[in-house]
Amino acid sequence: MKPTFIFSRFIYLRSVELIRTKYNVSILVIAISVMGLLSIFRNVNLPTTASTVVTVKSGDSLQNLSDKYNVFISVLEKDNHKYSNDDLLVGDRLLIPNQHKNEAKPSTKPQTSKKSKTSHPKVDPQAAWNRANADAKAWISFHESTDSYTATNGQYYGRYQLDRNYLNGDFSPSNQERVAEHYVSDRYGSWVNAKAHWVTHNWY
Repeated sequence: MKPTFIFSRFIYLRSVELIRTKYNVSILVIAISVMGLLSIFRNVNLPTTASTVVTVKSGDSLQNLSDKYNVFISVLEKDNHKYSNDDLLVGDRLLIPNQHKNEAKPSTKPQTSKKSKTSHPKVDPQAAWNRANADAKAWISFHESTDSYTATNGQYYGRYQLDRNYLNGDFSPSNQERVAEHYVSDRYGSWVNAKAHWVTHNWY
């Protein structure tokens, strides 16, 4: 038997004897108490990598602490033995382990698919109406004379086959355009309406 072991055993027994004498307890009670303490410390897992100590404040929860320090809730629970918000008390000191700070914490928010928005160009109603009138005018011109300012059909003359009396002897293209605009405006209100009449009656 080594001398160091004998010396250590002597110190231990001497300490036990002093405790028994001072507090008037039996050696059995002292032994049970020591064994209980050893059992408690043996089961406590103290994280060795924690570098941040956080003091719990009013309103703190495991969820917001997890979000704030970018650690898993399960890590906070395990390393601090706090398994619900009821276990958190104002003033408690929690350890934040380093090895979890830089790990990607899984998102708790559901992934939502973004629907692509189809952009529709804005249409100017007046511009669309003007274009429709221009198209209707061109349609009538083609069907009346195939766009000829000199086309003749009895008393009707020119690109829009107007009555010669309307032209007053002036058969120039500019006068034909002016008279045609005036005629359609007075009779139909628009070239679109004039075309609709032409399609139904084969004349306008």
